[in-house]
Amino acid sequence: MTFAKLNQFVFGVVALFAISGAAQAELCPGVQKISLMYGGNELTHWEGNSSQIHKLTLPNGFVLGVKTEQGAREIYERDFQRSLTQTTELVKISLYDYSAAVPRYLTSTWGGSQSQQGYGPKGGADRVDELGSGIVLNLEKPACTITKLDLAAIPTEKELGQSSESMIPDEKTKQWMQVAQQDIAKKRYVLSMFKDSLPPEVRTRLAQLLNKVGIELELIKSGDAHDAKAYMVGYAQTMLSAIETQFGKEHGRDIERQLKSEFGF
Repeated sequence: MTFAKLNQFVFGVVALFAISGAAQAELCPGVQKISLMYGGNELTHWEGNSSQIHKLTLPNGFVLGVKTEQGAREIYERDFQRSLTQTTELVKISLYDYSAAVPRYLTSTWGGSQSQQGYGPKGGADRVDELGSGIVLNLEKPACTITKLDLAAIPTEKELGQSSESMIPDEKTKQWMQVAQQDIAKKRYVLSMFKDSLPPEVRTRLAQLLNKVGIELELIKSGDAHDAKAYMVGYAQTMLSAIETQFGKEHGRDIERQLKSEFGF
């Protein structure tokens, strides 16, 4: 390859990346704004999505870190596997405990770029007991709809430099993990769900579909001993991972599609 042709090739690649970058930027234009509320009052606000962590001390003394990032292609692919034809632009939200010398990862959730996300002892986007009465994140950006045709223009987790993080379990969580592992060793599989999360007739039908393959449906009531973060992270998540390994992720999607066809939701 001559230097002239090499230069043409390099400029061609640069132009291609420039066009690709412009397409991604124009897919959902506008500035992402985030404000953090505590007890009905705004404590802080910022703009943009990046790996930078915003730290602040809540009125209860807890030092919180918040990271908001662009939603990666994988999260949209997951939603489209659930028979969705389109979805809103998504933001990855991660929370950290900076109260100790070594920051501790708490949770990651995904929410619309134009939405309200709550975290606290009563749940919302996720249950985080450490936050006291809880926080609310208000996300504001011009509304944007994503379809399957847009997937190629959305960066992957690797391209965005995003990585999966795991919460360091406390002693109660470890105990629940052990209980789950003991049940799994006995071939006992339990799917935990809050009692009021589905209409009674849907719950009954779900239990029937699960029981056919040997999965139990456990209904949790608010205020129950199982209504705790340690249980949900230690037992329920450990058990869910085992169920997906044993029966396959597609089995759960098949049940979801079956319920939708029967009850029209």
